[in-house]
Amino acid sequence: MKYNEYEMLELFEDEPSVMIDYQTGMFMYSKDDDHGFHLLLTMSVHESKCSLSLSYKHFKGLIFNFDLENISQIKGENDRLKILGNDDNTEVEISFKPHFSLKKVKL
Repeated sequence: MKYNEYEMLELFEDEPSVMIDYQTGMFMYSKDDDHGFHLLLTMSVHESKCSLSLSYKHFKGLIFNFDLENISQIKGENDRLKILGNDDNTEVEISFKPHFSLKKVKL
């Protein structure tokens, strides 16, 4: 799975949390917006897997949670997160501004 660390840093406005150690290729990115929503992306680079969830501070559960496999690339461009499958088609696209919103989901 390919991704650009600088694109992710710009989109999430923070460094990822490293799960276990850097060599495992498992990272977690998160971002909170001004309205109490929390977006969490976990990636397993070597396994080509990721999960994406959105929660809200006043809800007990998750608004959504996707576990995605066979991911070829994760892109962060134009205030959007794009997760591409092995056929390079967009599986999930989330806009970050003006607030978090699903633009496309193909499961």
